[in-house]
Amino acid sequence: MTDLTPPPDEPLPDQTRARIRAGLLAAAQADPPARRWLVPGAVAAAVLLVAGGAAWAVRGGDGGPDGGAPPVAASSSSTATERGRHAPSDEPTAPEDTADPGDHWAGYGPCAQELRYPLPGAELAATFDDHTSIWVKGDRFALCDVRGRTTVQQPKPLTPADKADTYAVSSVYTGSGEVTRVAGGIVPDGATAFDVLYTFPDGETVPAETAVGGGHTWWRVVHTYVSRGNEMKDPPIEVTVSYSGVQEHYTLDWATGTCAQANHGC
Repeated sequence: MTDLTPPPDEPLPDQTRARIRAGLLAAAQADPPARRWLVPGAVAAAVLLVAGGAAWAVRGGDGGPDGGAPPVAASSSSTATERGRHAPSDEPTAPEDTADPGDHWAGYGPCAQELRYPLPGAELAATFDDHTSIWVKGDRFALCDVRGRTTVQQPKPLTPADKADTYAVSSVYTGSGEVTRVAGGIVPDGATAFDVLYTFPDGETVPAETAVGGGHTWWRVVHTYVSRGNEMKDPPIEVTVSYSGVQEHYTLDWATGTCAQANHGC
């Protein structure tokens, strides 16, 4: 049976006592200047510990009076505190407000800011109301619509092409199940009796309204209705364009024809 009774206290040899005292003084002198005021008390306490009861601790290290002291392990509380201080947070961090106009959540800045990538340097050409505006840079333009979220559509040429992409709509969904479709463009120069009609899945036919600005006439269509779930099962959006005695008809494919936005997803 192992005897766990500690041996009786024995005085430290002078050589060991001197070595420990020298080590403590050297450690105290190595402390930063801001902590020097703690040194006298710490050294005095350490010397008393060595003189009074350190003999058994030293002997327990390797069984001899001249053996090295056992290593001191960090306490669990201090280790946990340090771990918590540097642990990564699971909480999302919102972008900070900076002087850089590009630092923001996509779709939540003003039109001029959201146009930074789709059409940088574009200038305001026309407005329909507080929601929709047209911006021009060189030979291209972009429609911007603000309805709870800022939506910038893909830039298009100032000379409209006779294809479905010219009449694609942007789509913004709300938590109530509603979807708002927005389309817009430029009236061809010299066109007469221009008209655009959109027929949506809810059966409503909505005509375009026009605005003048930047030396051009522009058109826009906006319609909000309740989505019935899987729109792929809905009838497609139909567009009829009439001007100068010519009539064209386009069918907008779901996704490719209903996600015209450039600065955020559908």
